[in-house]
Amino acid sequence: MNPRDYIDLRIEQLKLKGTDTASQALGTLLAWILIIAIALMVLTVLAFGGILLLGKALDNYALGAFIVGGALLLVLIVLWLFRKNMFRGTFIRLLSDERDVRELERAKELNAVRLMDAESSDWSGAGSLGLRALRILLRLAARR
Repeated sequence: MNPRDYIDLRIEQLKLKGTDTASQALGTLLAWILIIAIALMVLTVLAFGGILLLGKALDNYALGAFIVGGALLLVLIVLWLFRKNMFRGTFIRLLSDERDVRELERAKELNAVRLMDAESSDWSGAGSLGLRALRILLRLAARR
């Protein structure tokens, strides 16, 4: 394997990492959008109906408003506490085809094996020094 192939493999590996990070970020963003949309709908419908119902039953609409607000706040807290478990993995699976996820994992593994082969190859002289410098530069670029 020559240095150009090594560079191509490293670039491919960085692209795969970027795809993985982007899908996680998109899943998190969509989870937030869904939580906010549901919270607004629930707040509007239940608050309106609940305030009227409890206010009439208690002869105090303000007390009905506080009771309904507290219940909705409790629901929002539960959603907040379990947001990672409920939404992140689900949205990643929904947005990306299961086949795409398997192909991504297989490509990551294949590139890791190729990189290990490339790093263990016995290159000599200036090519080896240049490749070491390139590895250092790629690691620094990946950290940023």
